[in-house]
Parts: sequence; structure tokens; C-alpha cells
Amino acid sequence: MDKGHTLRLTKEEAVKNIYLHAGIGAAQKLNLNGNNLDVYGSLAAFSGNAPGSPRGAWNSKNWIGNSETSSITFRGISRNIVSKESWSAQTTQSRFSVVFDPFPGSVLVLMAPLKALSFQLKSGTLIQKKDTTIQPTSCFTLSFNTEANLGGTGSFGTFRIGPGATFISECDANILHRSSSGSDSAELFELQKEGLLVLQGETPKIEASTVVLEGKVLVQKTQGPSTFLSSTFPNSAKPKQIRHLELQSEYPLDVPRELILLGNLQKSGTGDFDFSDTRLKLSGESDQEILGFELNTASLILDKPSGIFYPRGHVRIERDFEMKQGNIDFEGHELELNASGLGKYSYHQGAWKNVSLLTYAAIPAILDSLNATFPFADRENGGLRKLQLLGPSNKNSVAIQFIEKNGANHDPNFNDLDGTPILYQLHSHFILSSRPTPESEEVEVRISASGLVVTEEKDLRIVSVGKAVEGTHLTGMDKNILWARRRLSWQALVQAPLTVGSFMKMNVLSLTPKTEY
Repeated sequence: MDKGHTLRLTKEEAVKNIYLHAGIGAAQKLNLNGNNLDVYGSLAAFSGNAPGSPRGAWNSKNWIGNSETSSITFRGISRNIVSKESWSAQTTQSRFSVVFDPFPGSVLVLMAPLKALSFQLKSGTLIQKKDTTIQPTSCFTLSFNTEANLGGTGSFGTFRIGPGATFISECDANILHRSSSGSDSAELFELQKEGLLVLQGETPKIEASTVVLEGKVLVQKTQGPSTFLSSTFPNSAKPKQIRHLELQSEYPLDVPRELILLGNLQKSGTGDFDFSDTRLKLSGESDQEILGFELNTASLILDKPSGIFYPRGHVRIERDFEMKQGNIDFEGHELELNASGLGKYSYHQGAWKNVSLLTYAAIPAILDSLNATFPFADRENGGLRKLQLLGPSNKNSVAIQFIEKNGANHDPNFNDLDGTPILYQLHSHFILSSRPTPESEEVEVRISASGLVVTEEKDLRIVSVGKAVEGTHLTGMDKNILWARRRLSWQALVQAPLTVGSFMKMNVLSLTPKTEY
């Protein structure tokens, strides 16, 4: 469209390239009139008489579009859709939306800033390049209309990445915002499920008041350490909830102090996640995995309403671990709690399956149901075999093994210390180890018989394998958890295996079918 001319659409149309005259004070050039225009080439501006010379888009009034229902959709094959020489984001009153919907597998490249009412990436790949021809380098930013009468003041504009689409950004600052001059953020950045966001910058920042990361974020920094997605504008969100995160880099990634994970963590490069100061919360409703590395984090919260967490390796928690709800399958790996000795462990609900060894460093001086309940699933017999310690401790580390064996000994042929004959003893048992403590210190030990056939909870006793255990029997309690209880010294606690027994016939038996956790 040459100087002095305006093209008005009366219906949806398609074109290869658009060339708009961008002289100072230029009037409206392309009135989309509430329609969509498919573009199979590029969007460009020029100055002088047609065909003129390439130049950046001028800061004119409403020169493309004229409504929130007007849109330009980039379709077709792989190509650059805007270039630095012939476009810019100075079109602050752009009244049209932009849709990226190329052919499957195609790549669209931004080689200049682009401003609109909204952006939607529906298919293919969109690459946001960094301008390396200037120093310091600058991002080809995606930004939004700044008219107060259209979007108000403050946050405005949305960018959505749909299922199957990929957005790759080379940038650090200014990946997305409304206006850099006024430090106004976008209203929404949304990575939808099955969408992919690839971050190649060192310190990537998205300035949006709401950031939704339901797809997968892939960190691909090619030089030096990188940080997790962040922001700097006063009305911008600090992203902290994500579904899937993958590190595909030779360099480390500094994970933020708080991260809520709904999906998987994966390491596919040689770089490492730095969780040294991170409070990691697992909250997904489906199964979650740690892939390619062993989890070592400052703190961990498990709050999974459904699904199972699979660490796929040894788990080391330096400080705090909170079991709010959910199940973990360690698949024969170890769990190390409070490794630094400066944290705490708390249990509310949930279960651990197939833990080869639990090491609990610097246990509290006073043990209670919150800080000393260990929920081991008994896969061989069904049910949850909780071990609970109550009372004063040696404050040293405690190591616990749960040995799972099917069935019970129906003829153990031994008496408890008070002379009571023990008629049944479960084969699955606990082995504890700890550094010595004064003989006078005693602790109440509880083992749950849940999932087993128990006539009366008062019939339960804690015994060893094939013999009585030191200490004083305490009457079993709680018809739901079915606690077998005993008071014994710390030295006796670590001398012999501990399990559930009964002095009544037909009492402790495995349930069929087995309960799964």
C-alpha cells in the first residue's frame, strides 16, 4: 500500500507479502475491518515512492486493523516473517491480533520486534531471535498495544502457546511485555498442555502479570550457567509453578527458591540442576518422575492428591521434608532426610514403597507423631506398615530398613517377657541402627498392622523375629491404624528386628488381595 492509500477488507483474505508505506504521519494503511488476513510471506514497511526502501514501522495511529476481532495469521512454510530493516514495535496503537499457524513442522522466525493486541502460537515453531548486530545485544520483543482507552493502564495483552506448538527464545530480558518504556507487563503468558517453551537465554525474563506453564519448559543455554524463568517489572509474576522442566545444557541451572512441580524433572545434558536453596513441592495429580539424575534438594514437600512419585534414584533432602499426602515408589533406592542436620521432617498422610534404606540425620530431641512417623508400604502382605517413635531421642542419626516378606509365622513357639505366649508373628520386619545412647532413655515404639486381619487391636504386640524383644508391652490401640506398641530403651531398639505379633489365634494374617500403594 503506497502513501495516501488505504486497503479495507470486506471478508477474510490471503496474501503472500504485505508492504506498507511508513512515512511520518502516515494514515491508516490496512484496515482489516474485523476480518482475518492470512499471510504466507512476510510483513514489511517501506519509505519513499513504491517500491521504496525498507524502514521500520512508524509510530502512527491505528494503521493496521481497527478492532480486537481483526487478525493477521502467518501460515505457510518455514521463513522469516519480519526483519529488522523493515519492521519495528513502534506501532504502539496496533489494533490487530497475530496468530502463528504454519504448516506442520514449519519454523517461523522473528527478526524484528512485533506489537499487537494478542499473540497465539497454534502450530509449528516460532523462533524469537536476539539482535547480535548491536552491543549490548537486544531481544526482538513481543509486545502489545499501549492505548489507555483500549487496554487501560497496567497489564494488557495475551500470548498463548497451544498444544503441539513450540516457542524458542534466544533472549534474556524482554521476551514479552506490554511496554518497556512504562514497565507495563503483559496480562497473560500461557504455555498450554503439550506446548513447548525453549529457553536459550542466560537469564530469561517474561514480563506478565499471570504466567501459566502447563506444558514443558526446556532450558537449552549454550554458554555458561543460567537461571530459571523470572521477571523484573513491578506488576509481573514470578513464575514458580510448572508442569514439566527439562535441562538440556552443558551448564548448571539455578532453580528458584520455591518451585511447584506438577509433572517431571529431566536432565538430558551434562549440566546439573542447582537445588541448593530450593523448596521443591510435588503436587501433580498424575505420576511424576525424576529422569536422568538423583534428586538432591534443600527441601521437599509431597502434596499429591493422586498418582505416584517415582524418583528413579537416591533422594537426598538437605533440610525440610513434609509428607502432606501422596505416595512415593523408590524402586529399591534410598531416602536421606535432614542431611544437613538443620532441618525437620513432618508426616501427615501418604506412603513410601520399596525404600531400601531410610537415613534420618539429627533427629529431634523429642519425637512425636509428626516428626517420627515412617510410612512403609508392605507390598508382600498388603497394608501400610507405619513405624512410629515417641519420646526422647539421642539426637543422632537413625537408619531404618524395612524387610518385606510374605505371610506370618503361625507357630513362633516363644513367649513374651511377661510370659504371654506369642501365637503369630509377621515375617515383614524393621531393622534400626543408631549410635549408642544412655540405657535410661526409653522410647515408645509403634508398628501399624493395617491391612492385616486383626480381631482386636488390644491383641497386638511388638516382637522380634522368632523371639521376644526387650522392654515393656503396651496395649494395642486405634481400630483403624491398629497400633502394636512397646516401650523400650534406645539400645534395645537397635539390637533386634521388630515386627507385629499377636497372642490370639487366627489373628495376624495377610489380606487377599494385597493393598497397593
